Amino acid sequence: MARRKHLDDFTHGRMIGKLEEERTITTVAAEFGINKSVVSRAWKAFETTDTAVRKVRGGRPRTTTAEDDRCIILQAKRGRRQSASVISQQLSTATGRQVSRFTWPT
Repeated sequence: MARRKHLDDFTHGRMIGKLEEERTITTVAAEFGINKSVVSRAWKAFETTDTAVRKVRGGRPRTTTAEDDRCIILQAKRGRRQSASVISQQLSTATGRQVSRFTWPT
């Protein structure tokens, strides 16, 4: 079975930079020690999106913002005696969005 090695965003950026210097896909692939198809797909993605950074996808979309997360943590720390459903109701009232009681660690 093929083994996948995910490249970090820095390496993606370096690959795109070398391709922008008008190096060939073959030479860039050889330099990084990866398959030509990986470099080709990264280049095509860059041409369509104008960015070398990949957006993380997968799983359910987040409904809470970073500010909501901080609020959840503060409420959980302050109200250790409160049940998770009470904290969830308070947060739903404050933000206007339904938040599961399983959103934060207990």
